Amino acid sequence: MPYVWVSHPFRASVLYRFKTKLREDWAVMSGASSTPEGVSVEMTRDASAVIISVGHEITDLLGWPPSELLGHPSTEFIHPEDYPSAVAAWFEMIEAQGQTRIWRGRYRTFDGAWKWVESVNVNMLEDPENPVVLTTMRQVSGDQVGLAEELRARSQLLSRLSDAMPVGMFQMDSNRTITFANDRLNTILGHSASATIDAQFSIIDEDDRSLLDSALNAVLADEAVDDVELRFLRPSGDAPHEERVCVLSMRPLTDWSGEVTGAVGCVSDVTAQVELRRQLEIRANTDELTSCFSRAKILEVLSTALERQEDTREGTAVIFIDLCGFKAINDMFGHAAGDRVLKVAGTRLRSAVRQYDQVGRFGGDEFLVVCPRVDAAPIALKVAQRISASLTEPINITTDVIEIRASVGVAWSAELIDADTLVAQADHAMYESKRAGSSTVAVYTNTQQST
Repeated sequence: MPYVWVSHPFRASVLYRFKTKLREDWAVMSGASSTPEGVSVEMTRDASAVIISVGHEITDLLGWPPSELLGHPSTEFIHPEDYPSAVAAWFEMIEAQGQTRIWRGRYRTFDGAWKWVESVNVNMLEDPENPVVLTTMRQVSGDQVGLAEELRARSQLLSRLSDAMPVGMFQMDSNRTITFANDRLNTILGHSASATIDAQFSIIDEDDRSLLDSALNAVLADEAVDDVELRFLRPSGDAPHEERVCVLSMRPLTDWSGEVTGAVGCVSDVTAQVELRRQLEIRANTDELTSCFSRAKILEVLSTALERQEDTREGTAVIFIDLCGFKAINDMFGHAAGDRVLKVAGTRLRSAVRQYDQVGRFGGDEFLVVCPRVDAAPIALKVAQRISASLTEPINITTDVIEIRASVGVAWSAELIDADTLVAQADHAMYESKRAGSSTVAVYTNTQQST
């Protein structure tokens, strides 16, 4: 039996049994072709990887006197690039009592160089007499070093490439544990690196959490996931949060049998694109001067309301408003004053309508109000009367006070009717209001009534 440097006593029979197990496991797991002739070293470590004992062969393998290693964590001697894999392998090993795990990486030699070694580790931490991790360490053969270097180079290439990408990238196993994540992912989410996907994405908006869960379940069921839009509430200085919109795409990973072992994914911050899209939608759907809906949008709102009537069993009303004498205002006070009148009119209309009503500029000095959920025409009539009263208030334009009037027509239907017909009826009622005089609201009926 080789000499072993021991920092505390333990029974020789137990050590012999552990060593025998290591040799058997080495033969089974490494094979003759991967176990080169040469020096092997046996050591024991505690749960924190602190070296408790080490054989004198360590001097032949790495050049270190055993006394220089005792009491130090073995991670102090591991190459920085191999440190993450060493830590991951260690934690995996200490969670598997009595199981054997192999790790390969570079150890620092006494003269400051680096040498590839292979460690076979057995977790005996639950042994009541000697709770240790038993390790047999050997130098990796030249062929294995070449393969390890190639794998390291590829791993480094993928790692550096992922860090250079403008998207967050991650890999997870079937238990949603993160096995890799680039720095960009943490930057995008504004969240420190976490061990699991659930923890990494914990700042997701609660309304979108079900979308994330569905996407994760789908990819782990061997389905591709593309362009799932999610909102994250990222911490931002003194503000409680900053909403960021991200797109998540994932692909499943499988083993040789086709069983899903995990997934890879990428997260793109599309907040700027979403905001641009929102601004374009606002410009397309909103009249720039009055901030009311555009003609196309208000007609779309009306069509939607009429389509829903079959489900809600409620009627829909349209109120058509025409500002009287608007051309005279432009001629007398100028177009700037006319624009001011239109802005004020739009603001007053939005203040006079109900919560669910929508206001649109129909064209020129004409406005259209869509009133969904209206049980009867008199309800729409009351809204129209408030509108008419609000528009009769004078408007101050610099030193001038402008009086405005409006002709207001109402059409209501609880029956199946198309948007163009209902607008035409409201337009017809508006002309009846115009003929009847200012402050008169006309309601379209078969006999055409005014009030």
